[in-house]
Amino acid sequence: MKTFYSILSVVIRPEIDEKLSVGLLLVNDKQVSFFVSENKLTVVKKLVSQNIFKGIKNSIKFIEKSFMLKQKSLSNPQQVLELSIKDKSDVYNYRYIDYLSQYNNNVITFSKPININFEYSNELFQKLFQKFIDKTAFDIKIEKTYSSVERFKSAFYPKVKKYFNVEQEIDSLMYPKLIMPVKMDLMGKNEIEVFAQSIDMSKNLRSIENGIADLLLINRALPLAKQFIISSEPDKSYEVNHRVWNNVRHLSEFEYIDLKESEIISEYAKKHGVVPLI
Repeated sequence: MKTFYSILSVVIRPEIDEKLSVGLLLVNDKQVSFFVSENKLTVVKKLVSQNIFKGIKNSIKFIEKSFMLKQKSLSNPQQVLELSIKDKSDVYNYRYIDYLSQYNNNVITFSKPININFEYSNELFQKLFQKFIDKTAFDIKIEKTYSSVERFKSAFYPKVKKYFNVEQEIDSLMYPKLIMPVKMDLMGKNEIEVFAQSIDMSKNLRSIENGIADLLLINRALPLAKQFIISSEPDKSYEVNHRVWNNVRHLSEFEYIDLKESEIISEYAKKHGVVPLI
C-alpha cells in the first residue's frame, strides 16, 4: 500500500456545503497518524451552535478512540502507532477511507484519499498538517502520534467503570452552583463527590487551561468534593508547559497523581466505597 492522506473537515454551513479543514489522517503499510487542530476547533465553536459543536467533538472522539483501541497491540507504546496489514485492512485501507469521503453525516467528513510518493515520517505528517490544516501547529513538536495520557485513558478507564462514570457531563440542573456544564473524565461518589481529570501537559496551553478550568468550576460549586489531577511531567524543553505542570501539582485544592501512580485512584475508590455519580 502506498502512503496516502485524507483531510478531515467540519461542515459549518450544510446548505452550501461550506467546510473547514480541521484534521489530517496519514496512512502507509505500517503506520497511521491522526491529529486535529485545536486552533481550528476554536474557530468552529464560534461558527456553529453549542449542540452541533458537541456533536462534532463526539464524532472526532469516536475517530480517535478507534485508533486508541488498536494501540493496545503495540509492543513499544513509545513509538508511533504501528498496525499490521491485517489489522489495517478493515478500517485503515484506501478503499475504506474513500468510502468515508463519500459519506456525509452533515457534521464531519473525510476528503477523498490522496496517494503520495513519499516515505511515511513524523516530519512528513507535520509538514502536510501545516500546509493543509494549521500552519501554526507543532510550535511544540509532537513526537508521538498518541500521548502517554491518551494511552493511559485507554488502558485505565475501563478498569474503574464500576466505581466511576467515565467522561460524562454535569451541569446546574444537578448542582445549582455549577455555573457552566462541565465534562469530567471520572465521576463518582461516597460520602462526598469524587472527580478525576487527566491533563496532557504536552499539549497547547489552551487545552491545558480548559482542563484546569473545569476542575476549578467544580471546586467552586462543590468545595468539599475530592478531586484528582492525573498527569505527567512534560519535557523540560517545553519551558512554559513545564512551569504550568509544576504549579498544578502543588495546588492545595486537588490531589496530583502521576500516570504511573494511577492505582492510587482505584485503591481510594475501593477503600471508600465509591460508586458512579450518575
